[in-house]
Amino acid sequence: MNVIAESLTSVTDPHYYEDERGFQGEFYAQLRLRLRGIALPEGALLREEYQKRLAEHGLRIRPDIILHEPFDPGRHRGRDEGNHAVMELKRHATPGTAADAFTNLVAMIDTLNYPLGVFINIDSSRTWAEAVPEAHRARVACLAVHLDENGEPLVVRD
Repeated sequence: MNVIAESLTSVTDPHYYEDERGFQGEFYAQLRLRLRGIALPEGALLREEYQKRLAEHGLRIRPDIILHEPFDPGRHRGRDEGNHAVMELKRHATPGTAADAFTNLVAMIDTLNYPLGVFINIDSSRTWAEAVPEAHRARVACLAVHLDENGEPLVVRD
């Protein structure tokens, strides 16, 4: 979680806070840089918008960012092994868009055994942590990131 928070605070240009897609790309780049310094499981990759297909994965969701080991039948018994973290990003999340993100995170956690789901609310101080289903609160981290009055990134964690 510290690496995720550090990566969020490294997104400093105000233009990235204007749209979700631009922020996601810069956040991904910052996160990838920081993950190089951490011992990750063998073969683990950070991927953007990796489509999950119903026939192969048991659901049809395109998460924003995942950290996983691509499926290898020589190493994994099923596609629910080797998954590490799934992230959903929203800009100015509303109760409805946050609920949709949590629905996706819970589905990924339950179906593909991701131990960690991360919700990031961009250009906001609201994490919406209270909207995470009670049964999944231990496995879903909620963060919000915005620029403070001095133009410095500020991360709120719940």
